[in-house]
Amino acid sequence: MIVRMVLRLERLLRGLTRISGQASAIGMVLMILLVFGNMSARYLFGTGAVWLQELELYLLAFTVMTGFAYAMRHNDHVRIDVFSSRLNRTGRLWLDVITMLLVAIPASFLILYYAWPYVSTAYVRGEGSPNAGGMPWLFLPKGMILVGFALVLLEALRQLLAGSRRLFFHYRRPRRAPLAGS
Repeated sequence: MIVRMVLRLERLLRGLTRISGQASAIGMVLMILLVFGNMSARYLFGTGAVWLQELELYLLAFTVMTGFAYAMRHNDHVRIDVFSSRLNRTGRLWLDVITMLLVAIPASFLILYYAWPYVSTAYVRGEGSPNAGGMPWLFLPKGMILVGFALVLLEALRQLLAGSRRLFFHYRRPRRAPLAGS
């Protein structure tokens, strides 16, 4: 029963990570189109808008922060392979569980804790671009720090659950088959 609940939670968290990766991909496509449009307008027509250039940065913040957890899910993030390459499968599972428990989860909590006042201050003050004609709502790209590290926290929890489950079944002793004739 507990294993089923853990599997359901893992599936839910995996789905959230998949959605964040899809959102990141859409943000990247939009950012590429916007950069191309801004560049074309500037060099072909000699025009441009400050708010469109700043929108590129908003999209960049969105793309990067929603893509962190997705990269983490697919092991496309920076990691120290010097240690893990020397370990067997069980050793890598232990390393991943310990890393999630001692590094990823506490770091995510710390970043969320310290980013909250940074974002809320920007919101309360109504911060906007310092440039004339720039984007309002500077709390949005700052708020992506909260979204990104909440997603990293959820993915770290998923990996901790998955690794712990695999280790549990690795070390669990197989049940003895009943003896013939008994």
